[in-house]
Amino acid sequence: MKILERVTPEDLSFGSTYSERTRRFRHFYIEQYRKFRAEYGTCDYYRRLLILNYVFIGPILEWYLRVKMKLSSNYELFHKLLPSHGRILDIGCGYGFISYMLNLTGENRFITGVDYDPEKIEVAKNGFLKNDKTVFICADITTFPVEPQDAFLLSDVLHYLRKEDQEDLLKNCIRKLNPGGIILIRDADNKKIKKHKGTKLTEYFSTRILRFNKTGESRELYFTSLDHIKTIISDHRMDIEVVQESKHTSNMLIIIRHSA
Repeated sequence: MKILERVTPEDLSFGSTYSERTRRFRHFYIEQYRKFRAEYGTCDYYRRLLILNYVFIGPILEWYLRVKMKLSSNYELFHKLLPSHGRILDIGCGYGFISYMLNLTGENRFITGVDYDPEKIEVAKNGFLKNDKTVFICADITTFPVEPQDAFLLSDVLHYLRKEDQEDLLKNCIRKLNPGGIILIRDADNKKIKKHKGTKLTEYFSTRILRFNKTGESRELYFTSLDHIKTIISDHRMDIEVVQESKHTSNMLIIIRHSA
C-alpha cells in the first residue's frame, strides 16, 4: 500500500472543474500505479501467485516448481535481462513457469511458449494466470515456424536437440531477432568436466527417475559448450556474454546480442 499526499479542495493543480479534475486524477493514478508496480512488482512478490497457479495440479509439480524457483532466485535474472516489452518466444517452456513470471512482472510483454510435451502444454494453458498476452503451443521447435521476436529464451532445452538441430535453431533465432533484441540461453558447458558431472546427474534424475522431462527415442542428451555456441554465431554479427555460472554444475547463462 502506498498513501499519496492529500489533495485539498482548495488545490486547483488538478483543474477547477469536475470533468477536468476527474481526467487529471485518472492519468495521475495510472502513472503512479505504473511506478509503484515497477518498484514493488518483483519476482519475489509474485512468487506466491505463481505457486498458486499450479497448487491444485498435484503436490509433486508444486514441489518441482518451488525447487526450480529457489535454484533460480524466483527467475529474477531472467526478468532483469529480458526486455520489459515486446514479443518473447520461450522455447522449451515446459509447464510455463518462466513464461508466467515474465508476464506477471512485465505487462507489456507478449509471450509465446513452445514445448513438444503435450501434457506440459495442457497444464500451462489451463492456469488461472492465463491471459491474452500468453500463448502456449505444443510443437517440435525444429519444425516450428519462428516469427520475428524481440527476445528468445532457451532455458535448459538445447541439450535435448541433436547438434545439427541446435545449430539450425540458433541460426534461425538470430535471423528472426529484431534489432536491439537478445537471445538468452541457459544450458551446460560440457567442457567443464568436473562440474559437468553434477549437471548430468541432475538431468538423469529429471529424465529417468522423476520423468519431468522427456527425451527422444534414443534417450540421449547432446550437451553443447560455450565454444560451440561461439562457433555457431561466428558467421553473424553477434556479441556473446556469459552473465552467470553455476557454482556446482556446468550450467551457464549467456546473452547473444547484435553487434553495435
